Amino acid sequence: MALPPYAMDNKYVLKDVSSDVKWRHGLPDYSKTIALFEKERSTNHTPESLENIVENIVKNWEIEVSHKLDPRQWETVDVDNYRFSCNGQCKYTADDLVKLGTYNALIGKTAYYNASMMTLAESQMAFLRAFGEGFAWELIELYSGPPHVTFKWRHFGRMTGYFSCSSFSGYVYKADSTNKMVNLYGICKATVTSDLKIQDLQAFFDINQLFAQFTEMCPFAPFANIPSLLSSSTEKTINESQINNTGLSVNKPNPVKNHENSQGNQHSAICTII
Repeated sequence: MALPPYAMDNKYVLKDVSSDVKWRHGLPDYSKTIALFEKERSTNHTPESLENIVENIVKNWEIEVSHKLDPRQWETVDVDNYRFSCNGQCKYTADDLVKLGTYNALIGKTAYYNASMMTLAESQMAFLRAFGEGFAWELIELYSGPPHVTFKWRHFGRMTGYFSCSSFSGYVYKADSTNKMVNLYGICKATVTSDLKIQDLQAFFDINQLFAQFTEMCPFAPFANIPSLLSSSTEKTINESQINNTGLSVNKPNPVKNHENSQGNQHSAICTII
């Protein structure tokens, strides 16, 4: 049986110029990510090897789930039976991923990041801004083949811009760029059909390895130790102007302002808690 095109070419989805494709913001530009991958990858799999095939599928899958609004147009996925999970937690459907975005689904709630307070657009902006040269992905090692494919991977990019998001405590933090290469490692287990469409994809990794590199010079990490003073009725709406502001312009109730006046805004040359 001939292999599907998304298994043979890791840019297959990007070459789809069909007028009926429902892109989130038009055909995405992956030129920086592709250039970064070619320059900084640690592996170079033999064309048409199983490692190369799996890597191609995952790359095309990421483009589809991140940028195609209609799951029925995802060629890499068996939509009716598709589930996605991270670290054994909630299993998301294709429709869930369209609403949440892959970053929110992967990270969830941690000491550094609170997906419930980040919209899909805000989560994408946070990573696009931090990784100005792209955020590339590669398969490092393949442990088993279809139908239950297990492999180790590396996500990598240089932190050329600042990273900012809402933390679990409810505060917004901003970590300035380090201009260093950030490396994230993990393992995936995927169940695929006979024509290599993904039915179940489980990712396993320690998200702290990402934020530890973002905040490596920040004296206030981890922010889980900072008590939240915001009630559910006064949670902040994060927007781009607030994220860019490293001062005390975020609207909070008076008790919070009094707390800030007494303790001051915690910040260093590279990290600020708003």
